[in-house]
Amino acid sequence: MTNRKRFLFIIPLLCGLFLLYTMVSNRKGPKRPEISERIRTVSIVRVEKTTVIPRVTGYGYVEPTETWEAIPEVSGKIIEIHPELKKGTFVAKGDLLIKIDPQSYGLAASRGRANVMSIDAQLVELQQEKANTERLLDIERQAFNLSKQEFVRNQDLFKKGYLSASEMDMEEKLLLAQETSIKNLENRLRLLPSQEKALTAQKDSGVSSLSELQLDIEKTVIRAPFDCRIAEVHVELDQYASAGTTLLKAINISAVEIPVQLSPSEFVNLLTVSPADRTLLAGEFSMDDIRRVIGISATVRLPLFSKEATWDAQFMRTGESIDLETGAMTVYVAIQNPFDKIKPSERPPLMPNMYCEVDLQGSPRKNRFVIPVHTIHNGHVYLVDKNRRLKKQAVTVEMVMKDMAIIGEGLSSGDEVITTDLVPAIEGMLLTPVINEGLMAKIDASSKNQM
Repeated sequence: MTNRKRFLFIIPLLCGLFLLYTMVSNRKGPKRPEISERIRTVSIVRVEKTTVIPRVTGYGYVEPTETWEAIPEVSGKIIEIHPELKKGTFVAKGDLLIKIDPQSYGLAASRGRANVMSIDAQLVELQQEKANTERLLDIERQAFNLSKQEFVRNQDLFKKGYLSASEMDMEEKLLLAQETSIKNLENRLRLLPSQEKALTAQKDSGVSSLSELQLDIEKTVIRAPFDCRIAEVHVELDQYASAGTTLLKAINISAVEIPVQLSPSEFVNLLTVSPADRTLLAGEFSMDDIRRVIGISATVRLPLFSKEATWDAQFMRTGESIDLETGAMTVYVAIQNPFDKIKPSERPPLMPNMYCEVDLQGSPRKNRFVIPVHTIHNGHVYLVDKNRRLKKQAVTVEMVMKDMAIIGEGLSSGDEVITTDLVPAIEGMLLTPVINEGLMAKIDASSKNQM
C-alpha cells in the first residue's frame, strides 16, 4: 500500500519535470522591436519674390492748413459788414468783410495835404527870393565898383586940397555902407540852402505822414485774403472797433491737413532712400526735395461714415520733435481742395475735427519675400529641404507690417517655410509638408498691396 502511494506521488512529479524540460528546450529569445524614424506633419508656405509697398495706418483729426484772424490796425466805428458774415459762411478771396468809418483819417489826410502844399509854396517863395537876392547882389557890386572909383578920384582931389576932410569921411562911409550891403546879401544867399533843406525835410515828413494816413484809410477796409470759411464772428454793425482786437476768424478752404502719430520705427519702415538720394540730401535741399526723396503717399478715409469715403493725400512734413509722453512722432498729410471733392451721400466735406484713418504708403521695394511673423524664431526660419528634413535658415527682417514680415535676405524663390510651431524643432528631423492655402492667399494679398 505504501509503495503504491509513493508511485502515485512520483508520477505527477515526473510529468512536471518533463513539461518543464519541454518548455525550456523549446523557449525562444525575446524579440527586439524594430525602431522606425518618427515623421512630423507640418504646414508650410512656398515663398516667391514679389514687390512690396510698405504701409502704415494711423489716425488723426482734420485741421485747417491756415487760420486767419481779422485784427484791425486802426480804430473806429463799423459802418459796413458782409451781408452774410456768420459762422460757417463761405467767402471768396477779395470780398469786403468789414469797413471802419474812414472820416477822421480822411480829415487828417486833408490837413496833411494842405501842410505839404504850404511847404511847396514856401519852397517856391525861397527860390524866388534866391533869384532876387542874386540880382540885387550883382547891382550892389556894380554900384560898389563905381563908388570905389569915385572914392579914388576924390582922394586925388583931397590931396590937392580941393575937398575937405569931412567930405572924404562921408565918401568913405558911403563906400563902407555899400560893402556892408554886399556882405549882407552874400550871407543871405549862404543861408538860403539850409532853409531850403529844412523846408524839404518838413515836406518829406509831411509826405510820409500823408502816406501813413492814406494807409490808415486803406486799413479801414478788411477783405478776405483767400477763399475761406468764417469760423468765429465778434463784430456787429455800428459797433466801435479798437485797434488790435480780433473781429473774426476764418479758415482757408483750399486745403486741410491731418497730423498722424507714428512710432519712429513705423516711419522708418516707410522710407526707401537710394544712394543718389543720399547724395542729394548731403547738399542744399528744399522741402520739395525731401518729399520726393521720402516718397510717401497717403489715402484718407472716414471710418465712421456709412459708405467708404476716401481722399488722396500728400505727405507734407514731420513734426519738429518727438512727443515726450508717447515717444511718437507726428506726420502731416494734406488734402488739396477738399470741398471740390464732395459727393452727396457718399463723400462728405472734410471739416476741422473730423476723425480720419490715414493709410501711408512708402516707395515700392522689389525682390522681397513675405512670410508670417510667427515663423521667425530669433532671426531664423525653419525650412523644409529637398530631403524633407528641417533646416534652420538665418534671415534679415526689413520690416513688419501687421502679422507679416518683409524679408530682404536669407530666402530664395521656392523655399518652403514651416508655419507650424514645432516643439522641439530639431534640425534634420523628417517632415511631411502640407501647404497652408489660407496663409498663401494672405501672403498673395499682401503682395498685391492689400495688407
